[in-house]
Amino acid sequence: MPSLPEIPFGSFLVYGPQGTSPVSRRSKDICSLVKQDGLGQVGNPPKLVRMIPFLVRRLSGKVAGSVLADWFGDQAVLVPAPRSSPVKPDSLYPTRLICEQLVANGLGQETRMLLERVTAVPKAAFSRPADRPTFQAHYDSLRVTDELLKPRSIVIVDDVVTQGTMLLASATRLHEAFPQARLRVFGLIRTMSQQEIVQIEDICTGKIQPRGERAVRTP
Repeated sequence: MPSLPEIPFGSFLVYGPQGTSPVSRRSKDICSLVKQDGLGQVGNPPKLVRMIPFLVRRLSGKVAGSVLADWFGDQAVLVPAPRSSPVKPDSLYPTRLICEQLVANGLGQETRMLLERVTAVPKAAFSRPADRPTFQAHYDSLRVTDELLKPRSIVIVDDVVTQGTMLLASATRLHEAFPQARLRVFGLIRTMSQQEIVQIEDICTGKIQPRGERAVRTP
């Protein structure tokens, strides 16, 4: 199945996996806490908070007037990005938690589980770049769960975005089911490899496009 030629992409934070500066190390801590729905210290004096709700609240105060205002300004249906394997009952699902917090803070109309992973694929975070799942592998392992809904606007929400291959495959699946819907993707965090992070909060928009068997994200 050919992929979409591109999908608009937006994000809030940056994460430097190879960085060694204090800011880069802090970005790694935040990324880990998001993936675990963990508790972390923020502020001065420090206080302990659940990281996902804290970050989404911060984002909600910055969206108006930013390049992300258009992402959430049309009452989009938020779709959690699928995990790498089928979801088990009561398992941790960070992207769903992020969606629920976005809706609770007025960013999005509702959360809908429109994408389901039918068969497992290797986790991209634990794979070498050349071994990460291809677009086709992601596409073949996904299905749309509800084609009766007719949303006008859909935002696929991920916790951490690297290249975006899974998101491109997810968007392609949703476009087939809902060809009239406006489609975008949002990552709470985007990876910036092989560089030090200057600031963790860095709202941006760009795009994800196919490149060979996978995808490339800009920026």
